[in-house]
Amino acid sequence: MNIHPKRWQALNFLIAGAFLSPLDYFIVNMALPSIKNAFRASDHQLQMVVAIYGLTYAALVVCGGRLGDIYGRKKIFILGLYTFLFSSVACAFSSDITWLIISRLFQGIGASLLAPQVLASVKVLFDSHEQPKAVSLFSSVFGLASVIGQLLGGILLSMHWGSFSWELVFLVNVPVTIVCIVGIHFTMDSNQQNEKSGIDFIGSALLILALLLLICPLIFGQKYHWIWWIFGILLAGIALLIAFFKYELYLQQKQKPILIDPTLLQNKPFALSLVILFFYNFTSGLFICYPYYLQQFLHQSSMQTGLAIVPYGIAFFLGPFLIPKTKLVTYKMIYIGLALLMTGFICSALVFYLQEKPSFITNITLFLAGLGHGTIMPVVMRTAITFTTKDKAGQASGLVSIGMQVGGVVGGAVIGTLFFNVIPSLGFTKAFALSILMIGVFQIIGIWMNSKLKKYMTSSKMT
Repeated sequence: MNIHPKRWQALNFLIAGAFLSPLDYFIVNMALPSIKNAFRASDHQLQMVVAIYGLTYAALVVCGGRLGDIYGRKKIFILGLYTFLFSSVACAFSSDITWLIISRLFQGIGASLLAPQVLASVKVLFDSHEQPKAVSLFSSVFGLASVIGQLLGGILLSMHWGSFSWELVFLVNVPVTIVCIVGIHFTMDSNQQNEKSGIDFIGSALLILALLLLICPLIFGQKYHWIWWIFGILLAGIALLIAFFKYELYLQQKQKPILIDPTLLQNKPFALSLVILFFYNFTSGLFICYPYYLQQFLHQSSMQTGLAIVPYGIAFFLGPFLIPKTKLVTYKMIYIGLALLMTGFICSALVFYLQEKPSFITNITLFLAGLGHGTIMPVVMRTAITFTTKDKAGQASGLVSIGMQVGGVVGGAVIGTLFFNVIPSLGFTKAFALSILMIGVFQIIGIWMNSKLKKYMTSSKMT
């Protein structure tokens, strides 16, 4: 009998809280034109509104997971909710674009505290036979966020509640966070370690700085025309990442508090899962290029743009619920998910190459891609945490979140840079077709990683 009788109720509030993180990514993208008009912001400032959120989230999420291990996932999750609540209000009442950017930074901090607690709590609260369903429910929020974020953004931006317009995309977070704070308080245990260990401040600083040095050049490289020092910063980030890993090994040998157990990264099945997570999140490039293509080239409204992504989002949402129904072994489900993802994007690229406007056929191809995304996400997440122990659940969850977030940022930068750079030579339609074609091509790396992961699954008889 499970010792956590309210685990399913707690999961509902954990998922609702975690839903805010991807929702804010999609919904804010829809509000950028209105924000630009309100503050007369430059394109660079608008890029910062989006980038600072993802950047802070990616850099701090593993620290959020570690804090949950030490001080209790319930406490850190609630702290994340309060941070997200107050920063959302601050965003809505920003007096200028600088204040909005700073408020978005604190939203990223809140998201970094929220996200890793969910997967870690699934590992602790649920038995092994319940975990697939719990992870599938959690994964479905990303698909739901992609649909609701686009549609809700379009609806809210068309409303005029008093003097509010774009502010509503931030104020919508307020009731959700309040409900989650109350619900988690009554349904979830603390889930903290019996013995508190210290915090690895030097390791935390090294990791945060390394991720900043790796991600910032990818975001701002195009702005500075990929000048030589951009690549110098990238190399410095890689060097710091290596230094961080060696420092964690040193601390482990000295039996001192560590941020990430190096054995997690030396665990090849876990590491392979992270690589697959990283590359399939290149799908973020679709959500950067597609709205721009529809609004700037086809001159569609924000509502039409939101509706265009619905087929992908619906399939993304349905995928996790279809997973438990299958009897296939894990590595086969990963192959199927990656194949659907790759086929959907390659076929979408072909259709857009032949015809510039979305059609019934593109709805089908995007549906296939979304189904692949929704299929693979819960399977790889579950696979990753299966290879870890409960005491390392927070660290593992933080690394999974980093893999997803950094993959999304890198994918968005790579695909977005390709798209914007080839528009002058190829034109809008062919540039967009080439960009989403590359999203599909990158999944070949995931298929290769899965072939290696298969060996570990079959040897351990994992299904």
